[in-house]
Amino acid sequence: MRSFIFFIFLITISSSCTKNELDNLKLKSPSKSYDLVIEGGINTLHQIQYIRLSSPTFDDHTVPEPVNDAKVIVNDGKMDVEFKNISNTGVYSGIVVNNANYNGAYKLKVIYKNKEYTAVDTLRQVINIIDDFLPFKSFKQVNNTIHLTIPKHTFGFLNPSKWLIAYEGIPLWNPSKFDSSNYSYTHTQGSPNSIYPLIYQVREADLKPNDFLFIYKFSLSDEYAKYLYSVFQETDWKGIFSSVPSEIKGNISEGAVGFFYTLDVDLRRYRAGDLIN
Repeated sequence: MRSFIFFIFLITISSSCTKNELDNLKLKSPSKSYDLVIEGGINTLHQIQYIRLSSPTFDDHTVPEPVNDAKVIVNDGKMDVEFKNISNTGVYSGIVVNNANYNGAYKLKVIYKNKEYTAVDTLRQVINIIDDFLPFKSFKQVNNTIHLTIPKHTFGFLNPSKWLIAYEGIPLWNPSKFDSSNYSYTHTQGSPNSIYPLIYQVREADLKPNDFLFIYKFSLSDEYAKYLYSVFQETDWKGIFSSVPSEIKGNISEGAVGFFYTLDVDLRRYRAGDLIN
């Protein structure tokens, strides 16, 4: 996730640079100034919600500094909920009771160094998980184990979604953790332009028939889905230095980067052996 955020920040500040200028980006001041990176949002699985604030960094090898002296408020459509900082980690938490305000707008306000940053996202209801439309392949091997092939990206779905397939060795979803790299995505768009070869990224696993999988499906607003697709066009589907990056704008107001999102969540548990019946 640190690399993911670094790429977003790098793409944003370098949209007006040439390739040669990008090669020396660390030595130059950015054309735009950003004070904050904002991550996190609202989900329907838990009432305790998390937002992370950090200072931008130009170096992927440098851990971003947490921002601990901000005021974070989320409006859930009924009331303002103030989030509290957790042990100077840059992560702020708050209890949002009205966390299933479908088709309603959730509004984020962050006050930091006398500046105000805002964002809005709309909660879309998730289409529940259907056994016939799981975003991975499974088959039984000669030793009776179940082999899973989980592509990071699948195209041509009716609705955009984010997924997490968890099993032994892949932890369950925890919204307070921002560094997971195990998500999969289903996109309504087709595969990227063939001019930029798609690197087929997959995760594979061998499970015993009685091993459990926990499958999470997260709804995405139209704006968040478009944002993620744009990010992947500059990262997963194209070398970031292969051409001039385009600017990727999240839903945070001027002066900050990132995306404040809302997620409806469907969670199902399967035995690995049931996936091939």
